[in-house]
Amino acid sequence: MYRLAFVLVKREDDAADITQETILRLWQKHDEISRTLNHKAYCLTAVRNRALTHLQSHESDSEMPESIESPEDIHHAFESRETLSITERAMEALPANQKEVIRLSSYAGCTNSEIAQITGLTEVNVRALLSRGRKRLREIIISYR
Repeated sequence: MYRLAFVLVKREDDAADITQETILRLWQKHDEISRTLNHKAYCLTAVRNRALTHLQSHESDSEMPESIESPEDIHHAFESRETLSITERAMEALPANQKEVIRLSSYAGCTNSEIAQITGLTEVNVRALLSRGRKRLREIIISYR
């Protein structure tokens, strides 16, 4: 749950708060949750919804914290920041639905069926979005090099 929140809001403190708030709300609704078939998908949907609400009400800061001590650290930090920047720009260039399924699959570790339950899409649509999105990501990243 934390991993998905972090992927969406990109801040550790906010992700921890969102996860904690979601767990509290889920605990308050534990009778309702016990009747669901896929608890993981239900919980991830709750985290996703809470994170999206948070993003709508707060401006997210995407600065990378750094602690640089040597020239090698500076070089590594620069490469990491450059790679992260290229990846983020490539992800932002994708349509929202492709971006969301890629994040759920790659960052949150969800299966296609879980992504379908979370997003309300069909599994066939999830597979197609993942395939097209990954292909487009490769094209964008190659064009930056």
